[in-house]
Amino acid sequence: MLIITCLTDADAADRGHDRSLLLTVTVDTVRKSQMDSAIVGTGTVAAWRELPISSEANGFAIVEIRADEGDKVEKGQVLARLNQSLLLAQIDQNKAAEAEAEASLANALADQKRAHAVTSGVISQQTIEQRETLVKTATAKLASARAILKETNAKLAQTEIAAPTDAIVAVRNASVGQVVQAGTELFRLIQDGRLEVNALVPEADTFRVFPQQSARIIDPMRRVSHAKVRHVAPVVDARTRLGTVRVALPANTDLKPGMFVRVEIEASNIPTLTVPLKSLVWRDGKAAVFTVSDDGTAVLKTVTVGRKSSSTVEVVQGLTAGERIVVEGAGLLNDGEKVRAEVASAQPLKAIP
Repeated sequence: MLIITCLTDADAADRGHDRSLLLTVTVDTVRKSQMDSAIVGTGTVAAWRELPISSEANGFAIVEIRADEGDKVEKGQVLARLNQSLLLAQIDQNKAAEAEAEASLANALADQKRAHAVTSGVISQQTIEQRETLVKTATAKLASARAILKETNAKLAQTEIAAPTDAIVAVRNASVGQVVQAGTELFRLIQDGRLEVNALVPEADTFRVFPQQSARIIDPMRRVSHAKVRHVAPVVDARTRLGTVRVALPANTDLKPGMFVRVEIEASNIPTLTVPLKSLVWRDGKAAVFTVSDDGTAVLKTVTVGRKSSSTVEVVQGLTAGERIVVEGAGLLNDGEKVRAEVASAQPLKAIP
């Protein structure tokens, strides 16, 4: 790093006579580097996947609830149970009908066997055919009785509302005594208990976000959680010009669905021209820097700046790598002033002619 000494026209005439009167400024070099930058957005905490749990049964009252909001449930765990008394009675009837059909089939088979066992001519062919028909009819009735029993057992199973997967109960709409209709939502579950943030970011920033990028979540209490980008939505809102980035929260998060949070995503960086933030000066409302030419002249250059960090700024247009710029004391310079370079905290160097 170099120190530049600014000389006025009068000072130039007396160069070297009184070094204590010279104004010194620091010079740095424009270089390519990776900026520590973040894509900032805001979003809402939501379930990774919500599962509405409804009743398949119709017209039965809830007699028991076994899960409440906030409970962790496992796959197959019963959340609520409906009144089963009517279906249990129907099952008893179905079993009796099945037994009756089995007996009728057994009797028909016996008659058929006896008909085929007697000497030909004792029983007419018509009678034999009738007994074979009775066997077929009894077989069909038994199959029907078994199908009805199976159907009733299926309805009985529907009276137990179970979790389809491991989850957390987000909402419970069921109440004891409530008579449910088919399709009535009784619970809403968060699959696997996983939460994420649906973050909204400017459309241009969506090109710099990819799955597995690190992110910071700042909650309403200004606490920070570390997370990972899960997915970048393929569609941008045509009205707001914002894209949605889904950021997966860690399993142990204490954030709640519906919370409004700030999201800072570590952007994928590529080398870019950067200068110290303090090197910027403003002329007529435009950003500029002072460069030092080979003949020791301070030259004001207007620049276009991009992303900023705490100490550096990206230069999109106006400079090239390797140019020397003034980073301290630039506000005291005028375009075209002569300067002399010295090394910081060292003996002064020979003046740049």
